[in-house]
Amino acid sequence: MVVKMPSAMLLAAEVRSVAARRALSAEFLGTLLLTFFTAGVVIVTGGMLGERLSSSRLLVTAMAHGLAFGLLVFTMAGISAGHLNPVLTLGAVIMRQMTLARGLVYLVAQLVGAVCGAVLLKLALPGVPVSLGVPALGPRVTAEAALVVEGVLAFTLTAVFLASVGKGSVPVVVGLTTALGRLFGMALTGAPMNPALVFGVALASGMWTGHWVWWLGPLLGSALAAMCWHAWFSKGEKHSGDARAWR
Repeated sequence: MVVKMPSAMLLAAEVRSVAARRALSAEFLGTLLLTFFTAGVVIVTGGMLGERLSSSRLLVTAMAHGLAFGLLVFTMAGISAGHLNPVLTLGAVIMRQMTLARGLVYLVAQLVGAVCGAVLLKLALPGVPVSLGVPALGPRVTAEAALVVEGVLAFTLTAVFLASVGKGSVPVVVGLTTALGRLFGMALTGAPMNPALVFGVALASGMWTGHWVWWLGPLLGSALAAMCWHAWFSKGEKHSGDARAWR
């Protein structure tokens, strides 16, 4: 199957309406705040001092990430569907909940929001040599193993998201799934499960080591989850995962 990339004119058409701009603003602001709080918790719980990942720090970080994601999804869901993550946007595109053009402008909003959130966090911690929560592979974790971990986590997050769309439970279940993913994977890959978040902190800190892992793994996992869901569980209905206000 050949995927035809949308033209510049089509992309521009996606941002003309007031509802479209509101949706993109929601994705931008939500991803900004998610990056600020998620990376910030990693730093203030010990990352600032380069401390080892203790059980208590792991638990706090996982719960904080899940709580932040769930609350922000709840806040933005009625405006933009509250993706705040290219992984969920890709799943929505594959499930035809939104067009490819709309998915691309969502991606831009998420990336810009993540960069701004990371820069804001850097300004909040002046003079402190920190990595801004950039994920890193754990000891003896190869790139191949990291791809598997990130892929499985993103697969799970996307599947849970697709299963909960239209049921009013999206913020709760994606928040809990994110926390679970952090608990399992933080010591292995950092388990950000969000390429935009990783891009933001990497750009702000200048640390790009192994950056491709946190894009390829999650996007492959998300795509596989969406394709499996479409093939096995979808009854052909058009879900309401897109923002209701964006027509």
